[in-house]
Amino acid sequence: MIEKRSRFLRRYQFRFSPRARSGYALPLTATEGELSVLEALRVAQRNKKVTVKQPNGDDVDLIAIVHDARAKLLTLLFHRTSPDAADPAYRRVVEDKVSLRQTTKERDEEQTVSAHLVIDTRSFDAGAYNAALEEMPGLSLSVVKQIIAGALNEYKYAYEDRKGNKQETYSTFKALGHKSENLTDTLKNKGSINYLTLTRTKIPDAPDSEGIAEPALERLRYKIVGDPTSKEWLAGLVKFANKVREDAWDDVSLDLSLDDDRHRTVKLEREAEAAEIMFVRAEQVFVSRDLPPCTMEVVPELIEAAKKLMAKG
Repeated sequence: MIEKRSRFLRRYQFRFSPRARSGYALPLTATEGELSVLEALRVAQRNKKVTVKQPNGDDVDLIAIVHDARAKLLTLLFHRTSPDAADPAYRRVVEDKVSLRQTTKERDEEQTVSAHLVIDTRSFDAGAYNAALEEMPGLSLSVVKQIIAGALNEYKYAYEDRKGNKQETYSTFKALGHKSENLTDTLKNKGSINYLTLTRTKIPDAPDSEGIAEPALERLRYKIVGDPTSKEWLAGLVKFANKVREDAWDDVSLDLSLDDDRHRTVKLEREAEAAEIMFVRAEQVFVSRDLPPCTMEVVPELIEAAKKLMAKG
C-alpha cells in the first residue's frame, strides 16, 4: 500500500562520462540549447523517445522535466501505466459487518503511479552528482536508467581527439547506490538476518543432463545461528565469505528484515570489514499534505524532502 503522507526515497550517485576516452563529459545542465544531459533529455522528450515498454506490457514514461536553477535541482517525473492491473477495492466495517466496494476504470483508462527522480545539479566530482529516487511499484532505477541512457545514446556530440581530428561520441550513465546504513546499526534497531545465501555460476559437481540442458546457477542457503549482533559473529561472517570465494562462489549475500517492515538483500563486497558492512537502504520521508499515487506535475514538498535527504551526505 502507498501511504498518503510519506514516501521512501533511495539515494544514488550518478556519473556521466563520454563514451570515447578522449572526449569530454557533458555537464548536467547548461543554458537552454547548449550541450548538456538536460538538453539530451529535452530533445528525447520532443522526439517522443522517453517511453520504455516492460515485458508484461506496462509502459514507463518520462512525463515532466523541471530544472530549478535557484534551488540547484533537476527533477524528472516518471509514470508507469499498467493496462492489465486489477481494479482496487475498498473495505468498510460497520458494527462487525464487512462490505466491499469495487472501483471500475473506464475502457480507455490505465492504472498509473508516478515517481520523482531528484538530482542535485552541483557535482561533487567530475561528472558526478547526488540523486534521490522515489520508490514506487514497478518504477525502479533499472527502468529509469533505460530512459536516461537511451536519451544520451541518441544525443551525439563532436569533440577533438588527441590528434586534433574531429570525432563524435555520446555520454554514458552509471548509478551507484548510496550506502547509508551499516549492518551493525540495523541489527541494533530491531533488524534481523533471515538467512545467508551463496551463489555461483561455475558448478563443479552438477549432475550430467546428457545434452538437454546446461547448469547456469547454483544457490546455497544457510540458516542463521548464534548472535549476529556480536563482534565475534560478524568477524566470522567476513572470514566465511572470504573462504567460500576461494571455492569459486561468486556472491555472498544476506537477506535482512528491517525495522520498518521492509526487506533488503545485501551483497557482501570483497573488501567488507566486520565493523563496516554497509548497504543501500530506502529512507522514509514525511510531508505535510496528502500525496496522490500519481501526479502530472512535480510535488514541491517531495522535492524539498529529497533535497534534505541528499544534504545528509
